[in-house]
Amino acid sequence: MKPLNFKTLFRKTAKFLFGIFLTNEDLPYSATEFRDRIAQSSLRWLLHILVGLFWLLLAYIVFISLRFISTPDTLYNVTARSEIIAIDSFQNSAFVPWQLEGVTRYAQCGSETSLVSGQLQVAQDTSVYIERIGTDSVWITLSSATLAPVGFIQTRNERIELSDCEAFELQASANNSYTLPIDGVMTIGGEVKEASAREPILHRGSVAISDKGAWSGQYYQTEPYALELGDKFFIQNPSIQSSGFIYVDDSPGMQITFNGKGDAGVIQRYKSEDIILKNSIWTKLAHDESLLFLWLFLVAAFSLLKFVIRVNIE
Repeated sequence: MKPLNFKTLFRKTAKFLFGIFLTNEDLPYSATEFRDRIAQSSLRWLLHILVGLFWLLLAYIVFISLRFISTPDTLYNVTARSEIIAIDSFQNSAFVPWQLEGVTRYAQCGSETSLVSGQLQVAQDTSVYIERIGTDSVWITLSSATLAPVGFIQTRNERIELSDCEAFELQASANNSYTLPIDGVMTIGGEVKEASAREPILHRGSVAISDKGAWSGQYYQTEPYALELGDKFFIQNPSIQSSGFIYVDDSPGMQITFNGKGDAGVIQRYKSEDIILKNSIWTKLAHDESLLFLWLFLVAAFSLLKFVIRVNIE
């Protein structure tokens, strides 16, 4: 085995590092001659330092670009006016408690009614459906697939244990509006069904994709994608629970806003293929100004170094 010759290794490394600056040039030199001419230049050490810094900058930009592009999650900001929203617990996380005043309770989701006021705490293994068709009453329905209690209501005097199915009717108006914070896995909009006179549906809305810049660390937002009448939207494979709130007044339906992260946003449209919203590589590159600046700076540095090297070897 031949001993390592550091001089030979250095010459080969220099040939590789400087070779990129020979591309697209009309110089009558081979890569070896190009390297040797640089070695004979009076500014050879400065050129070596500048080229070394260029390669370090290239490695840094490639590293942060790959780390940025490979991020699987996409942040979705959703705003909509809808007549229905379904909420499920995310990995058995707790629901936000709601303060209810003078609402009608339908025990066992039946005809037995009573007026209740207090704090509603929904159990983790519960599906929550909130509906309001037009300007009618707001209906909150709680159900459990395992037939477990859906939670409890803490009044001033007692704690009311709930059954496996409960419904609450809220009257909303301009003078009696509600703001309900929501956490969990959200689905807004309902299905448009044939042979059905009226089903709760989404009226309108928008979905915007946000992400954090690779270098600046600041968030950017894409052009919002419009949700149309009758659409249904949810986040596929959520990585965190979505958070937001519902606002109800005398306007038709409910104003809903929330944000969440996941693999993709899915829009289901009546008798149409699903529309997948995702933060693709090109979307990230197009909207991250800091990353674009770094790549443009690298191109400018490359062109300047080529000019400096050419001036010093001719």
